[in-house]
Amino acid sequence: MTSSNSPHDFHPVYQVGRADDLDEAWGIDLITGQKVASLVALFGAVEFHLERAIWKVKGIDPKGIRPETDGKRISTMIDMVEQIAVALPSDIEKGMLATWCAACRSGFTIRNNISHGVPSRLGTTLVFSRNPQWHGEQRKKGFGDFWADVHTLDLVRQSFATLLRVIVQVEKCETSLESIATKVVLRALGEARSILGEFASQTYNPSFEKY
Repeated sequence: MTSSNSPHDFHPVYQVGRADDLDEAWGIDLITGQKVASLVALFGAVEFHLERAIWKVKGIDPKGIRPETDGKRISTMIDMVEQIAVALPSDIEKGMLATWCAACRSGFTIRNNISHGVPSRLGTTLVFSRNPQWHGEQRKKGFGDFWADVHTLDLVRQSFATLLRVIVQVEKCETSLESIATKVVLRALGEARSILGEFASQTYNPSFEKY
């Protein structure tokens, strides 16, 4: 008498779902899957710390109240940071936050393309397509896609990680925001803005290798 430890023997979802087959069809291998998962974690982390950075800069104590950031979309919170930046006395601080916001807007376009896009495989590349019009239908929202090859995923991951590290520093800053704006940070934010802007754009050609 033999026994099996395979979950396929006990769970109908394994028999019907066959998620591994879908991963293979879409091109989600261990490397690509890990990088997409890393991005999903970064998306949530940036949004979480962005709200708390706004509290910090605006002097909001959220204890016992419903802060003005509650329930706001990421685009609205980016608007808040841009409004904060305008009132700052230092051009360096203004520039740092303006660059951060521009990069973050593009980054969350990519987030939406991944999170709300239908996966497919073109050649060997996993592609997420949001609001496709494959049946000739009209859509209220525009089309967006993201080509999730390993190199592109790495560039977007590092860019989002840069956004996260900077906004966490803003959240924890006890002196001036200008102290955060070192040359390397400003250069990294500028590069993140360029990278995320290109991969969020529908005029970007994925066959063109810039980075």
